[in-house]
Amino acid sequence: MQLVVQKPGTLITQKDECFRLKNRDDRLDLSPLKVESIVISNQAMISSQAVVLALEHNIDVIFLDGFGDPLGRIWFSKMGSTTLIRRKQLEAANNGVGLTLVRDMIRQKLENQSRFLKKLMHARPGREDLFRRPVKTIEQETEKLALADQPPETVGGHIRGLEGASGAAYFQCVSKIMPKKYQFEKRSRRPAGDPFNAALNYCYGILYSQVEKACILSGLDPYVGFLHTDDYNKKSLVFDLIEPFRIFAEQNAVYLFTGRKMKDEYFDMSDGGVSLNKNGKPVVVDAMNGHLEESVRYRGRNVKRRHIIRHEAHRMANLLLADEDEDRPDWLEIQEF
Repeated sequence: MQLVVQKPGTLITQKDECFRLKNRDDRLDLSPLKVESIVISNQAMISSQAVVLALEHNIDVIFLDGFGDPLGRIWFSKMGSTTLIRRKQLEAANNGVGLTLVRDMIRQKLENQSRFLKKLMHARPGREDLFRRPVKTIEQETEKLALADQPPETVGGHIRGLEGASGAAYFQCVSKIMPKKYQFEKRSRRPAGDPFNAALNYCYGILYSQVEKACILSGLDPYVGFLHTDDYNKKSLVFDLIEPFRIFAEQNAVYLFTGRKMKDEYFDMSDGGVSLNKNGKPVVVDAMNGHLEESVRYRGRNVKRRHIIRHEAHRMANLLLADEDEDRPDWLEIQEF
């Protein structure tokens, strides 16, 4: 289990070779044999004896800052779960496991986008023709993923090509359901060329932080990716792992505009592009956080969207740790639609 300590004033100590958690109201003893990692907020405390007990049992201790983001980590100096995950991650980046993970993530992304368009179509009777061709394009590009069984040096270009074709069809369709003054020509990043892309980029930014947090909490190295190239200080795995979850940001941005919650005064226009201003950012942040806090069906139970990201990151770590002669754990079961 992962022990998450967030209650203000909680102290973690060591008593009789067990972790003792105590605060003004409660006390709890836990065997280190039942704990895989300890996550501590900046309002809790841990004694040096408890840290030593954790290290002796190869239990990672992760510290969060005031915003709940990972700030640092303590782990055993010898080979343990976190070190082993990272070694397996490096191996996977150069073999078929990494390519399989890439295909899984891109396939989930494309399937999410196809299903989202179908959901939007069913909510707009009489406008089905607007959606049929983009959905068909995305489904055709998804089928081509099966052909992405190429050497690592060439498969990236193949996957990015089919991503580009499906993405163009997807966003062209999304543009057509926007209020007329917020329709856009194409997807644009830095800088955004229009209000919709400015809001979507901001939603993606919030999502990136959630994916990075999930990587760190599960023991994955955010800097070792499988599709996106390694570069100095580039969080390649975050760029990979965000793909199946981009739909969370895209849903939120679409609903903000189709729900007519966005206003012209939320944006600053310049020759260089469009950006959210101090009036627009709180609207987008509140909506995105609310969207991530919503519970949806996930593996037979109701789970918040933000927690799905963490669950799937842990599943990726377990998949990397699986021996070659055993069945690899399943992962990426994200089916909202």
